[in-house]
Amino acid sequence: MNKKPSEQKVVLITGCSSGIGLETAIECAKKDHIVYATMRNLSKSTDLENRMQREKLNNIEIIKLDVSQIDSIENAIATIVQKTPRIDVLFNNAGFMIMGSLEDLTINEIRKQIETDLLGPIYLTKNVIPHMKNESKSLIINMSSVAGKIGFGLSSAYCISKFGIEGLTDSLRRELMNKNIDVCLIEAGIVHTKFFENMKRAQHSYDSSYAKETHEMELMINKIKNLENWSKASDVAKKVIQIIESDDRACRYVVGDDATFMIDSVHLHNDDCKKIDQTIAQIMAKYFE
Repeated sequence: MNKKPSEQKVVLITGCSSGIGLETAIECAKKDHIVYATMRNLSKSTDLENRMQREKLNNIEIIKLDVSQIDSIENAIATIVQKTPRIDVLFNNAGFMIMGSLEDLTINEIRKQIETDLLGPIYLTKNVIPHMKNESKSLIINMSSVAGKIGFGLSSAYCISKFGIEGLTDSLRRELMNKNIDVCLIEAGIVHTKFFENMKRAQHSYDSSYAKETHEMELMINKIKNLENWSKASDVAKKVIQIIESDDRACRYVVGDDATFMIDSVHLHNDDCKKIDQTIAQIMAKYFE
């Protein structure tokens, strides 16, 4: 597939060492876009490099970018703009989760979560926007979650970050609507990636009054990792391609039946917390049958 220069996009993706970022980089490259696939640790680039070689894709360049470090963000953007005069698509995907109660989380753990999952996308987006102001319409996609709509226990730092991403997306969409830049987000449910394997547990959660509940959540996550009910990283990647190719973009895209059911429950019950809690419990029980 050879796109005309006017159709070929310059795409910047974060968190490409595995999962959603890796699959999205591959899908975008298959569509003949120029892809800058970034990751915090270049020693973890082997999986992506192997896929590039196997699928004969030479339009992906792997770049170091740690979204929690301002210098790393600025260096990565400088590297890209030396090679291309513009950035057409930014996919803010990188992230992780610290599991534990707010009481158990240290200030440093909370800070690290927010620096990666919220402040990172904010600062990266702020620095990319000046390189998006061109004649063709540009696009910012933020990776959110059901946890951006529903607060889950023992996930407060992560939920805070994702609720923030929702607010960032809404405000930026209005701020940039007259600048030829679309802004939207993807709200995903559980996706089969290394996300849960990379999940960290709060340092003080092993011997606190929340130890039992945190352990039970850990057991549930281990069950989740072994089930096949959930969405795949490729499903999200295909959704990104759909958004890029759309002429009439929505603000939010939901991926996964579990996400659809849970988010619909918020609207259906009009923020009645008791009914929402009951519905979520029923949904999760169905998936664990």
